Amino acid sequence: MTARHQIRVGGRRLGRDRGTPIDATPAPSLGETLFLARERKGVDLYRAERDTKIRAKHLEALENDDYGQLPGQVYTKGFLRNYAVYLGLDPEETLQRWREQTTATRRSEAVAVAPPRPIAEPRRGFIFTRGVFVAALISLVMLAFLGYVVLQVARFSQATQVAVDPPLVREVAEDAETTVIAGSAVAGATITVTGAVDFLRTTEADAAGRWSMEVPVSKGRNEFQVVAADPETERPSSPLSVIVTVPVPPTPGPSDPPPSTTLARTALTVKAPLEGAEVTGGVVTVSGSTNGTRVTVTAAPAGVAPAASGGPDPGTPTSSSRPGPEPVEATITGGAFIASIPLAAGSWTLTVTASADGREATTATRTVDVAFEGLSVTVQAQRGNAYLQVWVDDRPAEGWNPGRVLRRGETVTFVAEESVLVRTGNAGATFFTVNGERLGALGDPGNVENWYFEKGEPPQRRL
Repeated sequence: MTARHQIRVGGRRLGRDRGTPIDATPAPSLGETLFLARERKGVDLYRAERDTKIRAKHLEALENDDYGQLPGQVYTKGFLRNYAVYLGLDPEETLQRWREQTTATRRSEAVAVAPPRPIAEPRRGFIFTRGVFVAALISLVMLAFLGYVVLQVARFSQATQVAVDPPLVREVAEDAETTVIAGSAVAGATITVTGAVDFLRTTEADAAGRWSMEVPVSKGRNEFQVVAADPETERPSSPLSVIVTVPVPPTPGPSDPPPSTTLARTALTVKAPLEGAEVTGGVVTVSGSTNGTRVTVTAAPAGVAPAASGGPDPGTPTSSSRPGPEPVEATITGGAFIASIPLAAGSWTLTVTASADGREATTATRTVDVAFEGLSVTVQAQRGNAYLQVWVDDRPAEGWNPGRVLRRGETVTFVAEESVLVRTGNAGATFFTVNGERLGALGDPGNVENWYFEKGEPPQRRL
């Protein structure tokens, strides 16, 4: 007998006991039957899922009569059949109840009448409420913040502009010692001009954006870099290059007749170091331009007259009474010269002398202050070649480990924070200068020795 023909009568079906009063309670649905059967079996959905291999959500849909959550009728039939067998129910009766239940559901949906649509309430005009006011205020604040962010991003991404009055490549008079570089930029911008060696000066653009600066020039080619920094963002501009050329008088040839009985002076311009410059590292670089053929640099402690050029043979130990190092001959190329001279800590007066055959020598002086932040060891090969290996701050020095030969007359400087270790294959030909103090050779010719130099400590011979 099917569910359509069944009515519960005191727990039994009608027709089997006509003497029993009729219980009008509706029979449970198929889903309720499945749920009650699982409860009697004493298992939960997840245990049933493991046993039947049917996902728990599909079993729950069967127990809720929610067949729309199942994949389709074919799968639904298979699920019902397997679940009924698992719960101890008649699978055919279970499928028949499912067919009748789904048929009844489709009939009820077919005769269902759509409820009448409610009469739409007339639309009212816009009402300015407190919530609308708060929403509008928040929107305005967010728009203002986004606008500020966009403005700042655009402002910081825009590079500062700087201009230099033309021409960018110019030539000045032969006797010029200074020239003026001028231009325009943002009002209040910081203008930085750098030049040869350690030249660096700054100025500030006026309210109209104009700026100017007087810079020193020397014989030959002078190149300056101009950079402007925004007064608020400090964002720098792209550098502009200004080239100023000071003509160098030609040097008379051997066949040229002397212009007069008075000898012409040798032209000399010292670009570096500047007067009063502070130098760290112990090696001072002297550079400039000349029309001479020889440039000599001597050094003496400030207030002491410089030693005469020449002096003893480089291999002869220097007496303690000598105020400064040996004079240094500069290298001259195309009218430009450069020289390096190691100095100890303190204040020094450098004397630069330029000379040429048939010309009167010209001399210039510079006073510099030498200080040491770390350790500077200058090695020079004298009286012969020396094979060197070097370690700086307990690490192999680049290009010197494995070592190489330092030729006679060559000089090399090593800068460290704490220590320098030098292994020499010819101790008698290896002359040391430590932080500007000349130590000379520390061993005998042909001996292999290791010398360890530590900041603030005397030299140590290592085995």
